[in-house]
Amino acid sequence: MKKLILIRHGQTSENAKGKLHGSEDSELLTEAGIEQMKKTAERLKEFSPGKIYASKKARAVHSGELIARELRIPLETIEGMEERNWGEFSGKWWRDVEKLLNRMSLDDRFGYVPPGGESWRQFEMRLMSAVRPLLQQNENETVVVVAHGGAIRALMPFLLNAPKEESFKYDPDNASLTIFERDDNGALRQVAVNDISHLQ
Repeated sequence: MKKLILIRHGQTSENAKGKLHGSEDSELLTEAGIEQMKKTAERLKEFSPGKIYASKKARAVHSGELIARELRIPLETIEGMEERNWGEFSGKWWRDVEKLLNRMSLDDRFGYVPPGGESWRQFEMRLMSAVRPLLQQNENETVVVVAHGGAIRALMPFLLNAPKEESFKYDPDNASLTIFERDDNGALRQVAVNDISHLQ
């Protein structure tokens, strides 16, 4: 893989409100979100990606379709790249959920399972299982993965071979680009984080 470009899907109405999507909803993009993805597609032309992958959630598929149509390259949905399943917390204000989580130690937070949901640990393992084959199957390609804010955040320690707390440094915006390239030793090197210059 020459480059791995992670993109958070375009804006949805829940994003605009500051609420948790979780993994179960099927909301499409707002008009603002559609415009964001059109600008993102234009920006991606400079990288000449060969393929686009997207989480199976409607907001990610919708985003991926807009990019694929503009760039005229195939879109493939992938199992396991969905946002964390927050269970009963889905649809809640993030600021309220964060208050609960911030009272926990890092290890407790990593293993905590929201009622009816999945833990950060389970979420991370699912994401890694989804991404590993993409890294192996596209060694000589530049590929785009349209995913979710929480998914990109949770993947960063794995991609950077860093401690899990590294994920707290990242809060990707809608339609942002986080870009890695493979070095001569085969390791991924981060070259851009949460790049939204194309939206300005």
